[in-house]
Amino acid sequence: MNRVVIRRFQNGAEADLAKAILEANGIEAAVLRDDAGGMIPAMSLMSDIRLVVAPQDAEAAREVLEAGDG
Repeated sequence: MNRVVIRRFQNGAEADLAKAILEANGIEAAVLRDDAGGMIPAMSLMSDIRLVVAPQDAEAAREVLEAGDG
C-alpha cells in the first residue's frame, strides 16, 4: 500500500502524538523511523521521523494536524 509523508519530526514523542491525534480522528497513520528497528536510536538523529498516511487521507490528515497547531 502506498503511503504519503505528511509531516517530518525530529522528536519521536511528537511524531507519536501526531499519529495518535490522526487515529483519534479516524485516519490510519504510521510513524517511520530510521533507527535499526529500535536497536540504534541515535540513527534517527541523522534523518527525520516521518508521519505517513494513505494518499486519499493526506489532505484530511494535514487539516487535522493544522487545526491542532493553531
